[in-house]
Order: sequence, then structure tokens, then C-alpha cells
Amino acid sequence: KFDELDEIAELVRANEKEVKEISEKMKTHYQKVGIVKYDAFHEMGGELSFALTMLDENNNGFIINSVHSTEGCYSYTKEIKNGESSISLGKEEEEALATAIGE
Repeated sequence: KFDELDEIAELVRANEKEVKEISEKMKTHYQKVGIVKYDAFHEMGGELSFALTMLDENNNGFIINSVHSTEGCYSYTKEIKNGESSISLGKEEEEALATAIGE
């Protein structure tokens, strides 16, 4: 029985180590998402443009803004660090960021 207890204790230690490693890795994975669909131009309908924010636990990540017009579709990315962008954000981008952060 003592051998079995020792074996179980070893498995518990191994599991604790794996859970710690997984928890550390999860901090850098994208966990927070905010998306805002909108009409970039008044003559367009259907809300075909969108701003998508993806952030990790520390509010680091990016915003993709895809603008749909009659002439094509244009995509822009902006880096987010600690919940802020060094480049000014449009109204829809700010809204997507606030949604992802949970404000």
C-alpha cells in the first residue's frame, strides 16, 4: 500500500507541474475577443466591414479592421500593448477593443 501511495504522490506532483505549465502558456494565448460589424460607407449596406480585436490575458494582441467598399476590401492591423494602441483608433476599433477588454 505504501508503494501505491508513493506512486500516487508522484503522479500528483507530475500533474501539478503540467497544470502550472499549461497555466503559464495560457497567459500568452488569445483569450479575449471583440468584434464590431459596420457599414464603412453610407451607400453600402449589410455591415460588410468589421473591426476584430484579439487579446491575451495581459491585453496584448491586435486589431484587424477590414473595410469593404464598392472598389474592394482593405484590411489594416494595429498592435495592442497593455490594452492600448500607439496608433489612433477609429470608433469601431475602439468599440471592439473595449468589448475584448470587457469594459
